[in-house]
Amino acid sequence: MQRTVVITGATSGLGRACAGELAGLPEWTVVVAARDRARGAAAARALGGGASHVTLPLDLADLDSVRAFPAALDAAGLPPLHAVVANAGIQHRDRRHTTAQGYEATFAVNHLAHFLLLRLLLGQLADGGRVAIVASGVHKPQRLRNFGFPPPRWDEPERLAEPGPGSGQIAYANSKLANVMTALELARRIDTLRPGAGIAVHALDPGLMPETALTRGYPAPVRRLYPRLAPLLARLAPGATSAAGSGGQLARMVADPAYAAPPNGRYVELTRDGEPSPLARDPELAARLWSESERLVGGIS
Repeated sequence: MQRTVVITGATSGLGRACAGELAGLPEWTVVVAARDRARGAAAARALGGGASHVTLPLDLADLDSVRAFPAALDAAGLPPLHAVVANAGIQHRDRRHTTAQGYEATFAVNHLAHFLLLRLLLGQLADGGRVAIVASGVHKPQRLRNFGFPPPRWDEPERLAEPGPGSGQIAYANSKLANVMTALELARRIDTLRPGAGIAVHALDPGLMPETALTRGYPAPVRRLYPRLAPLLARLAPGATSAAGSGGQLARMVADPAYAAPPNGRYVELTRDGEPSPLARDPELAARLWSESERLVGGIS
């Protein structure tokens, strides 16, 4: 049976590696959802398969673009949608960058835009489909494998969405905590939102991937130095991996029957099931995030 997967952030790094793995399976059509159409088209061509893999415009820094995406996907005439991979992520050195709607960019792109995209695509997702949300171990406080990355400082979602002074790393950690909360809450609600559809929702901590582009928002000296240190980090740091390795795992979470529901709401660390932080598992906090996210994105219709 032919099927389609939508992957955000598939022009580089983890998303591109996942796309490459799935493109190697003859039943899958890959949609590279990308802000930059030229880069998206190049990434789709690199997957091979002639015109079977495509790019569609999606700017996660603009909720209007997110709202337009489902109609564009429907109009593309592709095989049934069987999976959505919420992978794209950004990180800035501070909290002063904003989106088209005026929200703090890291929280808005990493969480709010994907929250809206997933909610809007649920109606198109085929029975037995998959949702894979890329999270991070940095959502866990005091975790040795975080390499000194500061833990999240959770607050009301409305405040997290407000730009202002503060650490970009903490904003990133908060956004990843929101990703895990969203995955677990969507897993709890999926049978209500899509009764009897058997849709599986899981989250992945892909580990430290030194070659990815998360430093692109940092000053030029940091961007120049980081690639030189990346190979050393990949060899020496506990929990370090590669985009290729974690991309393969992400593809398995999309295509492997072992990740079908039930069970639902699995949190995978590298390749094994792990346990999210206590904050991430708090159903009251997750329900609050859910309702506030609906309000911040302007509602779900």
